[in-house]
Amino acid sequence: KKIVTAEDLRPKYTRDEQLAPLRGFLRKLLDNKQDATIDEETMNGMGFGDLRDVILASGNMLDPDHIKRCNRAEREFWEKAQGIEVAPSDQKLQFDCGGQQWVYEVCFPTGTYGLPGPKSMAFVEDLLKEIEASGIAAPSPIEQRWSSASRSPLSPASAGHTERETYESQNALFSWVGVIMYLPSEDLDPTGYRREFITEAFKKEYCRLVRRVGEKYGLMCHWAKLEVSEDPNDASAGVAESVRARLGPRVVNAYNAARDLYDPKRVLSSPLVEQVFGSSSSASNQE
Repeated sequence: KKIVTAEDLRPKYTRDEQLAPLRGFLRKLLDNKQDATIDEETMNGMGFGDLRDVILASGNMLDPDHIKRCNRAEREFWEKAQGIEVAPSDQKLQFDCGGQQWVYEVCFPTGTYGLPGPKSMAFVEDLLKEIEASGIAAPSPIEQRWSSASRSPLSPASAGHTERETYESQNALFSWVGVIMYLPSEDLDPTGYRREFITEAFKKEYCRLVRRVGEKYGLMCHWAKLEVSEDPNDASAGVAESVRARLGPRVVNAYNAARDLYDPKRVLSSPLVEQVFGSSSSASNQE
């Protein structure tokens, strides 16, 4: 075990040194465009998230080469910003996510705490290969985290039904992976066209790619990021069916039975829930 000393807590780089890669890249982008809207004083007042947002929006946000350069500058920042800090939890358990963005997050089983297995790393490696091959402009980060299983059968991290607890069900491990595309702010996209193009690319290309890569891993989307569609030509076509398959008929039927009993008029339902779980005859009979 390592004993944390005062030397460990001392940052290796000043804040200006940490932000230097981002500031330098932004200056280069502005010089190339002969854009003088951001002066040195304004730039020096920007934090990491603000700098990244302006850097991304200063080029074509769907150009893989531009995004790669942005990612390299961000990596240099994190390499210099890493370290050990001690502070109250309300000051440290937070993250500068930047401006508006689209996020798609999926979850899949990856062994147990005692034996995690290679699936979580293999999925991300497969995803990175497909991103490179497809030419998707994928901003960093690709976020990955792990959690224990949930006892809720509707959770993406449910270990599934078992007649009795086993070591595998009690210690099941799940990995969550999220991908992202940032949106330019309204003042950098007054017509809204850039936001529309990015939204379309994210849903039709990036999210589809994640689902395709994840087919063999048994993934399920985070409920808050789930989008479904009955249109076979839509980017979210087939998602509802995949969720039902992941949950299994036992869970789907039990959930619908509970809805029939406690919410027969579907007051607490939504179009998304209806597409995933379907509507039963009892609901229509009560209306």
